[in-house]
Amino acid sequence: MMGHQKILMANLVLGRLINRLMNCIAMHVPHLIAFSVLIAQHARAEENAVVKVFPVKASQGVAVDKKHFYAISNTKIIKHDKQTGQKITSWAANSQEGTQAHFHHINSGTVIDGKLYAAHSRFPIAPNDNSVEIFGIDGEIIKHESTIRMPKEHGSLTWIDKKSDNSWWMCYAVYGMLNQRKTKLVKYRYEKGAFIEQQSWFFPQEVVEKWGLMSCSGGSWGNDGKLYVTGHDNGEVLVIAMDSDHLRYVRSEAVRGISGQAIAWDRFAERPTLWGIVKNKHVSLTYLPEKKAEGN
Repeated sequence: MMGHQKILMANLVLGRLINRLMNCIAMHVPHLIAFSVLIAQHARAEENAVVKVFPVKASQGVAVDKKHFYAISNTKIIKHDKQTGQKITSWAANSQEGTQAHFHHINSGTVIDGKLYAAHSRFPIAPNDNSVEIFGIDGEIIKHESTIRMPKEHGSLTWIDKKSDNSWWMCYAVYGMLNQRKTKLVKYRYEKGAFIEQQSWFFPQEVVEKWGLMSCSGGSWGNDGKLYVTGHDNGEVLVIAMDSDHLRYVRSEAVRGISGQAIAWDRFAERPTLWGIVKNKHVSLTYLPEKKAEGN
């Protein structure tokens, strides 16, 4: 009899313990679920994501300002509303006009202080015949204002950008698997309508190896102080840091909305947003969050 009572008491105690355990789990499961959701949301926030795609064709790249984006092709620039994608106006080179007869291959552009600065070469006829083309873009007219001839000895001019410290940067591509390592990044000072060369660098080997058969087609300085570059047709953006006097490869970013060509950071967006193209298919903007660790 005593043994039976002991078993009953043990079962009663065990039952109470189980009830307490279940109550404890019931109290904390919602918090655990919420915590898991926060972790998942944070992970998604750290991922690259295509925000918007516009069915706008561009063969070379895109530039962007506060309210518009500019679809850039060899001898044509089309201005679009940034929110709707609606076409505002366009410009096409007139080969019969003396100041435009040389236009052949606009590679990229960047909008600085209300002007569109475009990197141009006569590739493939004369790849190293380079120039920076300046356009007025106010209102509903794109007007070609001036041409600044650039040196031939570096290579074929593919992109131009201005960093937050007011320095100007250009890339001169050299094509072919054996020669692309000679592709050069050049820093300039812009003064009285002329670009004055300050310093130049070759790209890190890890970057060159990712360009494939061509070379560096796009580049744009991010707000994080790093340089983001693209190859001719790969769906990735290569991140480069400037360490004192040399370039250092940091990481590669997979970006589904971009396939090489010229890119542009949106310096007016609240979140880090990179514009790019898939050649002759669409223009896209991608949320590209800043990575906390440089190796990530």
